[in-house]
Amino acid sequence: MKRIIALFVASFLVTAVFSSSLKVFFNEVPWSEVLTKGLLIPSFTWSVQLIASFVLLSSERRLVYWTQLGWVCLIGSFALLPAAFYNFASSKPLVMISVANVLASVVLMLVMLSYMLRRRAFHWGWAISFLFVIVVNMSLYLYSVL
Repeated sequence: MKRIIALFVASFLVTAVFSSSLKVFFNEVPWSEVLTKGLLIPSFTWSVQLIASFVLLSSERRLVYWTQLGWVCLIGSFALLPAAFYNFASSKPLVMISVANVLASVVLMLVMLSYMLRRRAFHWGWAISFLFVIVVNMSLYLYSVL
């Protein structure tokens, strides 16, 4: 269980780097709001998946799912770093770079989660539900910043 917690804490911290880089697009918005919104999507997605698996899976299967989800979230978070570094380094970063990087990260996580869960005989619905929650959260984020 300690490893699973460590995976999600690391995912949160790496995602915080990307989220803080988004401040360049929201000069009038306080840092706290930028970070909160930027971390809400992944945290909510992870929480929904963890709660659903807690309710629907046996304790043995749950730990397997949580471990796979933790690795996928950590790798997906690291996949956001190129855009974060670009946002920090550029004097006028293009928002589309961040958008493309987020979409690439989501695709990477979906492919990885699908593969990892299929190898462990999980129903494909787990990967689809992960994608569904991310899409809903990203849509709400876009709505909140437009």
